[in-house]
Amino acid sequence: MGFRQLILTALAVAFPAGVVFVVLAAMEQLGWGTAILSATAAWLGAAAILRIYFGDLRRVARYATDLRDRYKGTPPQHISFAAASELSSLYTQIAAAFRDRIALLEAQTSTDAEILDHLPNPVVMVNRHRVVTGFNRAAKGLFHNLETGRDLTRFIRDPILLDAFDDVASARETMKHAEFVLAADAHRHFDVLTARLPAAAGDRNFVLTFSDLTELRKLEQMRADFATDAGHELRTPLSVLLGFIETLEGPAKDDPDALNQFLPVMRDQAQRMQHLIEDLLSLARIELNEHTPPSEDCDVGKIIGKVAKSLALKAEAKGMNIRVTSTLDDTEMVGEEKELTQVFVNLVENAIKYGHANTDVEVSISLAKNPPGALARFRHDRIMAVAIRDHSDGIAREHLPRLTERFYRVDTARSRAVGGTGLGLAIVKHLVQRHRGTMQIESEQGVGSVFTVYLPAKTGDNVRKLHSA
Repeated sequence: MGFRQLILTALAVAFPAGVVFVVLAAMEQLGWGTAILSATAAWLGAAAILRIYFGDLRRVARYATDLRDRYKGTPPQHISFAAASELSSLYTQIAAAFRDRIALLEAQTSTDAEILDHLPNPVVMVNRHRVVTGFNRAAKGLFHNLETGRDLTRFIRDPILLDAFDDVASARETMKHAEFVLAADAHRHFDVLTARLPAAAGDRNFVLTFSDLTELRKLEQMRADFATDAGHELRTPLSVLLGFIETLEGPAKDDPDALNQFLPVMRDQAQRMQHLIEDLLSLARIELNEHTPPSEDCDVGKIIGKVAKSLALKAEAKGMNIRVTSTLDDTEMVGEEKELTQVFVNLVENAIKYGHANTDVEVSISLAKNPPGALARFRHDRIMAVAIRDHSDGIAREHLPRLTERFYRVDTARSRAVGGTGLGLAIVKHLVQRHRGTMQIESEQGVGSVFTVYLPAKTGDNVRKLHSA
């Protein structure tokens, strides 16, 4: 308060007393000189008291300003009036409560941000004006140029997704799903849920949650391809059989030469269908049990020895030898002997089928020094590497990632000529995965291929880990 305002306020406060002194002087109860002196004294006293009072208020006001600007300050000392002291104490309590509230909100905000960042799905928060107000680490990984304060359409221009957001923003829908294909990668599909947040969330009125559908779409495509491929594989032998049957029922009904010519072909086609159906049923059974780890004990070295003996005649027919070497004394593991026999029969048989005549099929058993990263999650103590090497034309690099897909063939005509169904390596992959192992394929054209199966060797601690995986 300024000096002039203090004088005027003091006059206003002392005015009633001045009037009383004037009235007393007019009634000759008090001399005029005494009345004027008394009125002046009353005015000066009021001014002194007001000066002290306004000084207290000024110090309290400065304290309130400090709290407003810096959220902290020192309460004024030596306040004369109780009202100003109570006001200062009230400001102190409000400031303390306000600081506690800010700390709580900051902690809650930090916790919410940490929770969002640990969510595997991308999450983006947007206000009703389509301005991005927040996002988590996964969303930043999906949209690398994502920033708060920017319009959502700078990052997402998909009209279906934007229409879904507008439906929720206009309250026509409380939440809505939309499928979104990432512009930077046409193979990535997402289901985006747009939902309204509670009003207490401030400006972050809406949240967009992205759920990755890529693997689901791949599985759907694989199922569709599987149905198509299986139908195609069965259609060919069936067509052959039906054609021969119609011929034998018609023009060649009484022709023994035609009968002798057609029957072997019909038998081969029927056997091919039988093998295909058996492999399909086997693959379905294996996939059904893939998530259940085996519980029996077996010896990989002995299994491979039996496989080599059983396929020796087939190898000798092409002038080939199956050579088995091992650098391990103990090749025991937790596994199903029947299933592992199927794995190695398939791989060794393939090496014989596609290997050059008069070459060796080399099977080696060793301890894996640098196991594949795919096995890291199982934390096996000892891992066996069983490598089956052939000397063949080799496989082009672009085919290697797809070799274990159902019905995938590098050379369809040659595969069918040697009796392949296109399911053998798919069966091997799923059987190895059931045993908590993996398979790697290496090949060099003109040299040959190496199929290496990595399996957990049996140890006391490893058994427990295998079953808990």
